[in-house]
This record gives sequence, C-alpha cells and structure tokens, in this order.
Amino acid sequence: MPRFPRLLMDSDALYRLQQSDRCASAAPTVGSMSTQQADLVFEDLAESYVQYRPVPPPSLISVVVDYVKQGRGDDLVLCGDVGCGSGQNTFLYSNHFRQVVGVDVSVQQMAQAHTHANSVTFRKGSAEQLPFPDASVALLTCCASVHWFDFKPFYAEVDRVLKPGGALATYGYHGCTPLYNNTSLRELFLQFWRELDKYWTDGHQHLWAEYTDLPQLYPDDVQIKTSEGRFSTETDVTLDIILGYISSWSAFSKLTQAEGKEAAAAFLHNCKQRLLKAMGTQDENVPMRRRYDYFLRMWRKPAPSESLYK
Repeated sequence: MPRFPRLLMDSDALYRLQQSDRCASAAPTVGSMSTQQADLVFEDLAESYVQYRPVPPPSLISVVVDYVKQGRGDDLVLCGDVGCGSGQNTFLYSNHFRQVVGVDVSVQQMAQAHTHANSVTFRKGSAEQLPFPDASVALLTCCASVHWFDFKPFYAEVDRVLKPGGALATYGYHGCTPLYNNTSLRELFLQFWRELDKYWTDGHQHLWAEYTDLPQLYPDDVQIKTSEGRFSTETDVTLDIILGYISSWSAFSKLTQAEGKEAAAAFLHNCKQRLLKAMGTQDENVPMRRRYDYFLRMWRKPAPSESLYK
C-alpha cells in the first residue's frame, strides 16, 4: 500500500472527536444495530486497516467521477465518503472535488487516516444520520462499507443530501487473491474465509453478491461485476502482508473476542502453514503478489419531478 503523510488532525480536533464519541455512547443510539456493531468491531482494527487494506484502482475512481459529471456537469463541489474508515478511499477524490469529507462512526479509524490534500476532512457520523445539509452533495461513496448499513434510513439520508443528478457509488471486493510464481492461491484463501463463517455478519452476503442484491434506490442503476475484469489492483507483498490482511477482518476480531488471543494466533499460524505448503516453500519472505478485484454499483438521483424514491 502506498504511504501518505499523516492526516492533519491536531490534538484539539482529536479531543473533540473523542468527546463526541463518549457523548454518543452515553446518549440513545441513532441508526441501525449494524452501525453500532461496526463501531465496536472497527475500533479494534484501526491500525491493521491502514496497514493492510487496499486502495481502490484509479480506473474505478474515473468511472465514478465520469458518472457524476453526466448528472452534475462540472459541479463537483462536495463528495462524502461514508464508512471511510482509515481513509484509503477518501483521498482518491481530492483531485476531483473542491471538498471531500470522510464520515465514520469510529474516531480511532479516522485518526489513522492518511491524506495529502487540504481539501480532505473527516467527521464522526453514521450512515443513518449523515452530517450534510439537504441537497448539498454531488457524490456519496461507500467503499466496502455499505453492507454494514441499515438500508432504509441510509437510503432516506442519501436522498436527502444528494443534489438532483448527484450519485451514490457503492463498491468493494471479496477478499484478495494471493499469487506466488504466477499461481493463484485464491481457493485456499477462500477456505480461510469460510472457516470463520460463524463470525461474519449476514450483511457480508451482499459482498459475495457483488451488491447486486442491494435494494433498488433510483431507476438509473449501473452495475459492473468483477467478471468484467475492469477494476483490479495488484501489488508486491510478502506472506506477512497476506496474514496481516486476514487479521484485519471483522470476523477475525470477533474470533479474538469470543475465543481469545491464543485461538486467534493459532488460526493465523494454521493459515500461514497451509499457504507455505501450497507454495512449496518454508521461506516466509519469498516475494508474492496480491490482487484485489473490485465490483461497482451506483445510482443517479433524478430531478425532483421524476423522483420515484419514497
């Protein structure tokens, strides 16, 4: 993963975020249970997320921006990245929009975010209560996050904050494909995923459906599947990066919470040994590659007279 200068979040700003986090935990919750679950899970994964999670490919970002331009022309003022986590997706829009705002329930995740653009800021907030005025946003993005949301209140918020012609773009990937000597270890990797089945949420089924089963938002609906091979990113790694990515899974965090650190360490060790066996080596530092294949689904908000959303 490319490294970027640290997010410009001074101590006072971080303190205010932490205080708002404490107040939110003491007050009645707003939004869905899935959002609250995500808050609890991802607080523990902040450092591993920024270290091991991928950055979406430029080809995907270009398709999303072009789609917004079709509806809004050159009115690219505000982009909101919902469920932004540690910011890998957020900063990619800084060259296209005058202002980009990352939104997440996790203060710790946002404190890990990286950016190289003064136009990027981060705000604590939930998908079900977006921190934007009515009809103010040209683009809302959700990178590997929408499956955590409560769709009914989230869609209502999307419709509230989007400008007519604005877009919601949801995209993600289902795991990575480790490669060694040009040989795919994908099937073995998927076995690791399935072995944690009891710790994955029901919402993760949307990932495997590539978001094709998400509720319909607007009639203007674009879907691009991984089978089309349009959005891939591939990087040089070693085995510890592959294992680090597994350790960033929410299911792995739940395994640790439910069965303890020893059980989690044993799971990772078992994964490592099986990968080494499949690679035919005991050298943990041999060069590898990992590939992420992305899918995309996005909608454009119609003019008020044409809106079918209720």
